[in-house]
Amino acid sequence: MFGTFASIATAIFIEAMPFLVIASLFSALIEVFVATERLLRWLPKSVAGGLVVGILGGFLIPTCECGVVPIVRRLILKGVPPFIAVAFMLAAPIVNPIVLASTYLAFRGSVAMVVARVAVAALVALVVALYVRRLREVLVQDVTDAGHGHDHDHSSQRLLEKIRAVFSHTAGEFMYMGRFLVIGCLAAAAFKTLLPEDGMSVFTDNVALSIAGMMLLAILLCVCSEADAFVAASFQTFTAGARLAFITVGPVVDLKLIGMFFATFKKRVVLALIVIPILLVFVLSWLIEYSGWLSGVMQ
Repeated sequence: MFGTFASIATAIFIEAMPFLVIASLFSALIEVFVATERLLRWLPKSVAGGLVVGILGGFLIPTCECGVVPIVRRLILKGVPPFIAVAFMLAAPIVNPIVLASTYLAFRGSVAMVVARVAVAALVALVVALYVRRLREVLVQDVTDAGHGHDHDHSSQRLLEKIRAVFSHTAGEFMYMGRFLVIGCLAAAAFKTLLPEDGMSVFTDNVALSIAGMMLLAILLCVCSEADAFVAASFQTFTAGARLAFITVGPVVDLKLIGMFFATFKKRVVLALIVIPILLVFVLSWLIEYSGWLSGVMQ
């Protein structure tokens, strides 16, 4: 059993780790090469415009949930309004070309499933972002902020010095967020090792329980958003609405993300990041299931 546990934990970490490295690199590039004034000048002044940029930002910076938190943390420290950054954090793992393509392929060309996934993700990001907009402080102050969290002026540095700064920031960001990824991988591996093979069968005969069961599975399994559609599609005994819930709640709330949330945001923000998406995904998936919108997915 320990061998199985170790294999699963290692597999999840290996799957997620490259994306965290890439995200940490993006975070460092933003810190070193993007001046605060220029970054803020690019952003729309209106709330509506900021929300649109945040929700659709995944098309410009494709990233899965494994590494989006460091990017968002850096954006907020650079002066980006938190509600825009949070909208990006919740939408980008789903509203990006790679994930949309994987969803389309996993569900055998179902445009309805792709549209439903994007619609639910966008609504979740919108509601949480509007809530965060009311808060004054959202980030936890950590000792790492003192070293590289504040804005640095790298404009006068030579290229070699900037490259060194990028590697230094990347390493610091990865070490800071990586510990929480490890905790999430261990927890997910323990769940997959200990759960009996027929442990979810009780959920398949009831729509509400089916949706709740798949949401619980998504939160515990910590599957990367670029691969979760293939996992969800394999659960043929579950309703289409339940599988939609799996691929929409997982990228915004899972064990590894919860650890990163607590390391990054104030507790009030973390509560919103957990509770609001879970409630919205459940209700919207249930409504979509009964609307018959995804009936073709079951065929």
